[in-house]
Parts: sequence; structure tokens; C-alpha cells
Amino acid sequence: MNYEPFRKLAKEAIRYMNPENDWRFIHADTYTFYNLTSFNTYKSSFPLWKELHDECFGEIRQYFDPDCLIDNLTLVVANEHTVCHPVREYSGIMTLEGSAHAAVMKVDQSRDDNAFHDTKISMYRRMYCHSPHLVPWQNYNQFGFEVNMEKPLFPGQAIFNYYPKPGTIFFYYGIKGNKGQRYGTVVKD
Repeated sequence: MNYEPFRKLAKEAIRYMNPENDWRFIHADTYTFYNLTSFNTYKSSFPLWKELHDECFGEIRQYFDPDCLIDNLTLVVANEHTVCHPVREYSGIMTLEGSAHAAVMKVDQSRDDNAFHDTKISMYRRMYCHSPHLVPWQNYNQFGFEVNMEKPLFPGQAIFNYYPKPGTIFFYYGIKGNKGQRYGTVVKD
């Protein structure tokens, strides 16, 4: 994935836009560029976003169906107090700068209808973790790892926790299919 349009957009947004609050990224500065909900569509009027919109979405879509619907794109700048809510399924993160740890837990759909709810509760219990690199993730049926800045995170149907260190800059994005169906594709190399 070509990170250059995202780096350019992040640099200008941090310099010229007012930071916002987003419930998903507690105490972090956020900059929402696009948000599609069942009630409305938000598109930022930031001039560079208008210029880079198609290029950024094109870079994300190259890893999914070219017709997939991107329902969110938000820039996040973490600080020492930032806590991230678990990242919903079919969403991803592109780390531009800094370092972070992540923990992924696959939803066991074969158990019963409550499997997703149980997984989500489990991830919320581990939402804040002071030293995620010391946690024995395998004991919790999870996979923990240091985030590589060169590869976007997108575990498909899995929910994951993201633990950014202070100063980490990343984009959060969500994917939907044409008719509301979700894509479960894992990001290619």
C-alpha cells in the first residue's frame, strides 16, 4: 500500500485542522475525514482531503473488492493517556508513525449465537493494558504482536485491540460491501 497520500494528509491535517474527540480513541486527537452511518454521511471540507479523497480510498480498496464501501476514515494522534476501544470487525488501522502493540481474537462462530458478544466482552476487558508486550496473549486465546508500520492491520471478522504508544499517528478505516455485506479479507503483503 502506498502510504504517501495518507502521510501528506496527516501532516496537513495536524497542522491546520482543529482536533476532535472520538469515543473510540479516548484522550487522543482525532480528525474525521469521512463517516457513513445509517443516518447521515459526513465528508470533511478540508481542501487537501477533497484533493486526496479518491487516491486514499483507491489505496484502501486495492486490498478488497474494488467496489467495496468505505464507511469511515479517521486520523488519530495518540498521547500518553490514549485508550482505544476494541476495533470492530471489518475495520483496520494504518500506522504512519510511532509504535504500537495489537492483540487479535478470532470470533468462534461455531460455538453459538453469543460467540460474538462473548468475544467483544473479552476484548473490552483488555481494552486498557499498561504493558501489552508482557501479556501472555495465548492464555486468552489471542495473538499479540508489535505493529509493523509498513503493513495495514485488517483481520477481517476478528475484533482486535490496538495499544498505541504516545506520539503514534494512525488512520482508522472501516469497510462495508455494496449491499451491506462485510468483507472478511485479510490484508495482502
